[in-house]
This record gives sequence, structure tokens and C-alpha cells, in this order.
Amino acid sequence: MPSFLPVKQIRVSDVVFKQLKSAILSGQFSPGQKLPSERELTETFQISRVVVREAIRSLETSGFVTIRQGPHGGAYVKELGFDRVFESFLDLFLMGRMSVAELIQVRQLIQPEVSRLAALHVNADSARLLEEALAFEATPKPSHAERVKGRMATDLVLAKMCGNRLYQAILEPLIRLTQEIILTVKPEKTVFHDHSEHQAIVDAVLARNGPEAAAATSKHLNTVQSGLLKLEKDFRKRIGTVSAS
Repeated sequence: MPSFLPVKQIRVSDVVFKQLKSAILSGQFSPGQKLPSERELTETFQISRVVVREAIRSLETSGFVTIRQGPHGGAYVKELGFDRVFESFLDLFLMGRMSVAELIQVRQLIQPEVSRLAALHVNADSARLLEEALAFEATPKPSHAERVKGRMATDLVLAKMCGNRLYQAILEPLIRLTQEIILTVKPEKTVFHDHSEHQAIVDAVLARNGPEAAAATSKHLNTVQSGLLKLEKDFRKRIGTVSAS
């Protein structure tokens, strides 16, 4: 007797979800555009409104659409970003499946190269954004959250400047994860690194000196690592999980 695989029953809403997702990914619906109404989709697919709503909820949960209420309400296509990657990283960290040491190790591998590439790709517009981020970092902030956000601004601009979207997709969620940890447990007056560390990176990038930008970034991450490792134990204690082994 041949070895057959069991036949899985596919939910109708999953089929609708996959077709709508495919239409979004292929550009048939642009970011900001409203999907057809429940009534239109019901008629198009010849299914019930309950099934349509399940498919739309799946699109919302997956990050493809946002639901708006009111006279002009409905499902609107979202600009796809790195939110889902960040949420996955955060979930792994909260479950104890990822540690600060691993986070920094990956940043140490990627971020110096990102700074080196940023130095190669710098132009008038990106130089302006980088200088603005550095100035924003140095500006006094009204809250702890704003101060932490300011500290990450330069790193995020460099990630966008590097010209490699896969590097950006990996690095941005890791930077946001670092920010989440700091916001949760770092005392407000504790400072991990001096503003001069980012200044050194920016100066090298603007001078188009890739090797110097990479070296300055690696030095900066060594400082960040020592501070974050001290915080991780408190973070785990607060959220009730253990460190990744």
C-alpha cells in the first residue's frame, strides 16, 4: 500500500485570505487603498459575510490592513514595514529564547558593516537626515521615553542609509528591541554611552570613511553591551522569564 498523506480540510476564509494577500503583494491594491466592501467581496467570492470578516481579520492580524470605523470605514491596505519582524523578535526575547548577549552579537556583526555602507552611500539628503538625528539626540527631552528614542535615532537613520534592505530589516527590529529593554528597566538617569560615540560614527560617515565608521560603531556597541547585560537580569525578573541558554 503506498504511503499517502492525510488530506487537510482547508477553511474557506483561508482561501479568501490568501487571494486578498496575493492581490496586495502583487500591487493590485496600493498602500492606503481601501479593499472592496464586505458586500462586494461576498458577491465576488460567493461566500457569506462571516467568512469575509474572518479573512479580513486574518489580514489585519498579519499586518496587511488596518480597520477604520465610521462613514469611510473599512479595510485599508497598510504600508508593509518591519513591525512584524520586531514583534517576532520581542516575543522570542520575552519567552527567553533570545538573550541580550545574542542580540548584541548580531548587532556587532551587522551594524559596523551598515555604517561602512552608509559612508559609501551618503548624499546630501541622507547627510542632512543623519545630522538632524544626531542633533535630535543631543536635544533635552521632556521624558525618559523621548530620551531613549533620541538615543536610537542615529542608528535607525544609518540603517536606512546603508542601501541594503535586508540589513535594514534585521537591524531595525533589533534596535527597537534594545529600546524596549532600556525603556522597561533602565533607570532614567543612567546613561550607557556618551553622545560623542555617535558623533564619531557620524563624522566618519560624512567623511565617507567606511573603515573608520565601522570601527567607531564596533566601539560604541561594546559600550552598549556592557550596560545592557547588567539590565537583562532585572528585565527577566520583571517580566517573569529566564534568560536564553
